[in-house]
Amino acid sequence: MAIAEPTDIAYERAFEEHWTDVFRFALAWTNDWTAAEDLAQEAYLRLWNHRGRIDWDRPVLPWLLVATRRLATDRFRVLRRRLLAPTHSAPIDTDPALRTRWLDVSAGMRDLSALERTALVMTAIQGATYEEAGQVLGTSAGALRAAVSRARAKLENA
Repeated sequence: MAIAEPTDIAYERAFEEHWTDVFRFALAWTNDWTAAEDLAQEAYLRLWNHRGRIDWDRPVLPWLLVATRRLATDRFRVLRRRLLAPTHSAPIDTDPALRTRWLDVSAGMRDLSALERTALVMTAIQGATYEEAGQVLGTSAGALRAAVSRARAKLENA
């Protein structure tokens, strides 16, 4: 039996301690259980691939959340291109008022900056404090508070 490398042990600890947080963060971005699992797994795969360059003495959760956010953003770009591509299928038959509101909010979310969107998801949906979200995003709690305020104002006007 081989002796585990220190990075292997740290990786396992990071998985055990943070999987739920990373998954919830991904779920807040995707609103889809399977897609959230995929994003979280891919974030951990990136952590594994970068394990030799990670400073394991520092908290790894911020690194994982940033990786997850970047992966989600990439996924949204791909989905947006697909959704904006011409299609010949009929639109989904739903409540017109709800569909209109959903489209307005979706458009509003797309118009938010990456910081505003991430700050809003982390604080309003995930329940992170401004300080926690600021640490993950590399900004102050005050700047994050302002970003959330701008995001809410933009969505209210959407």
